[in-house]
Amino acid sequence: MNELWKYRRVLTRTTLYFLALCLLGAAVFPQYRSIALGMVLGSSVSLINSFYLGYKVQKVLDAVTSGEGKKVNMGFLTRAAICVLAVVVAYQKPETFNLYAVAATLILSQFLLLFIGIRLSRNQG
Repeated sequence: MNELWKYRRVLTRTTLYFLALCLLGAAVFPQYRSIALGMVLGSSVSLINSFYLGYKVQKVLDAVTSGEGKKVNMGFLTRAAICVLAVVVAYQKPETFNLYAVAATLILSQFLLLFIGIRLSRNQG
């Protein structure tokens, strides 16, 4: 499962750079602060969901390799509830978090993983 850790490390680093850029943008451009903070909230939730999905995939793989008959799910409802919570926070605090920025960056990790996978597969070949 060395591949999962490699993807996780690159995803974390890339997301942290994006978060730093958004926080810098919030500090430099106060008129766009709610957009930048909304992007921080959405991308943070996206990273947490990616970590949780990786954890659940690892548990499914462990269950399959050990031959357990126990049913293991992928935790979709938990990840969806975290996303809904982020949207509710943005809806309740529109002066702090832009709702559209939060909703747009909830899928940031999935797109980053797509590009990271393409880049890492080209480096291996």
